[in-house]
Amino acid sequence: MRLKSYSAFIAIALLLVSACGSNSPQQASESAPLVLRRGLGGQPGSLDPQRAEDAFSYDVLRDLYEGLTASSPTGEVVPAAAESWRVDDGGKRYTFALRSDARWSNGDSVTASDFVSAFRRVMDPATASGAADLLRSIVNAPAILSGEMPSDQLGVRALDERSLEIKLSHPVPYFPDILTNTVASPVHRSALSAGADFFKPGTAITNGPYMLSELTPGAHLRLVRNPHYHDPAAIEFDEIRYEFVPDENAEFTRFRAGELDVTNTVPEQRFGELAHDARSGLQHRATLATFYFTFNTDRGPLKRQPALREALSLAIDRDAITNSVTRAGQVPAYSLVPEGVWNYEPSRYEWKTASRGDLVARARELYAAAGYSSKRPLKLRLLYNENELVQKVCIAIAAMWKEALGVDVELIQMEFKAYLAARADPAQWDVVRVGWTADYNDASTFLDTMTEGSPQNFGRWTNDRYAQLLSAAASETDTARRRSLLRQAESLMLQQYPLLPVYFYVTRRLVQPRIEAPAINPMNRTYSQYFRIAR
Repeated sequence: MRLKSYSAFIAIALLLVSACGSNSPQQASESAPLVLRRGLGGQPGSLDPQRAEDAFSYDVLRDLYEGLTASSPTGEVVPAAAESWRVDDGGKRYTFALRSDARWSNGDSVTASDFVSAFRRVMDPATASGAADLLRSIVNAPAILSGEMPSDQLGVRALDERSLEIKLSHPVPYFPDILTNTVASPVHRSALSAGADFFKPGTAITNGPYMLSELTPGAHLRLVRNPHYHDPAAIEFDEIRYEFVPDENAEFTRFRAGELDVTNTVPEQRFGELAHDARSGLQHRATLATFYFTFNTDRGPLKRQPALREALSLAIDRDAITNSVTRAGQVPAYSLVPEGVWNYEPSRYEWKTASRGDLVARARELYAAAGYSSKRPLKLRLLYNENELVQKVCIAIAAMWKEALGVDVELIQMEFKAYLAARADPAQWDVVRVGWTADYNDASTFLDTMTEGSPQNFGRWTNDRYAQLLSAAASETDTARRRSLLRQAESLMLQQYPLLPVYFYVTRRLVQPRIEAPAINPMNRTYSQYFRIAR
């Protein structure tokens, strides 16, 4: 596909997608429990906390299991199964004190050994946990994951029933935040028996505020109160019913019909009208997630051409994309790391506030200096996954490059699985669409993706100084010095233009007026226990 005018093609892109009922939750009575009905964009892939790898599973697992720590609605790390913890040995040894009243849904005590077993299970190569890498900083974790060492050598041990010790190979100041991930949930000892189907309704034993009662494939699942949860007063709803609604327009219709209390998302085309209606129930906020493009620095016309890559970045009108294409509150991005990350202020392109005319003029100078012109245009292959919104953005990007610089872009759209395979092979593209969501609230979760060994470094960019700065930050215990090192690293990387940030994602949902919803967590972690009846 060859594109000529970005304004015209934005319009074309926008054409690609172009009965009120009760709005109260099911009320409790003598015979009926109080139920919160939540939309979910698909059926969870797994309710095994060590094997789950998708957002739908994580949403449900946060209701079923409670790790050592949790994330508050505003993003702070708060005590969960552990009531407190101590850090020693320069940040390399954590000792967690478990709650004395922590119980499994069958009444058994939650012990330190339950966490030891779970952490060993995560690292066991036989488990094939897709999230195991989050715990790689624990002593001996890399060797266990590679099969070079048995899992019982992991640096985690029970000092007694209520005391858990975790030793790290190097200081990780955000380690308690990592433990808010569901992969760090404990497992009941019965789950470790051979062939145990421990996430099946009626047999699942969980330690969170809810337990699994019913699962109807393709339709819904139902959670009920854990009668032994240590803080029953923190739970308003007797049941949580997750309705699987993959189509966001269908979910919107069901919300308007009063069949859902909280949606998973909001259709982009509805966002504008809802944002201007104070009674719509719309909530939205930018989250710690970035939509960007990676340039191929391994081969092709962009290799060893930072100035040419800069020209491509300057030529993009991010405001036009967020205002006219995505139209759902997304925030233009001029850095890889979003706003709101703990102990960090992102480094940004120095030209962020320059006028559009000045940016295009500078882009044309750099483009010409690289040897390209209308008679000898740059030719690029842009790879992206099959998705309506992604396609609209890619069409707009290609049109902007064509209008500002004369670049010829071949748009390559692939089904998601094929895209994932092609994305890992730089021989198939010059520019690729990428998105990254924080695994924990720290700048390193973004910046580490651009290191040489990262599986997310699709363009294979390398820089020794960048690696040195991140390595120094990883062992730095002083928060101010660590912040400075990370900002230096991001600034250096942005100056080399191995990627092109476009916008920061926005979480959006609809909430019925009789529901009091918590603030949207900066990493979009929504715990059902934080919802209340509006009073």
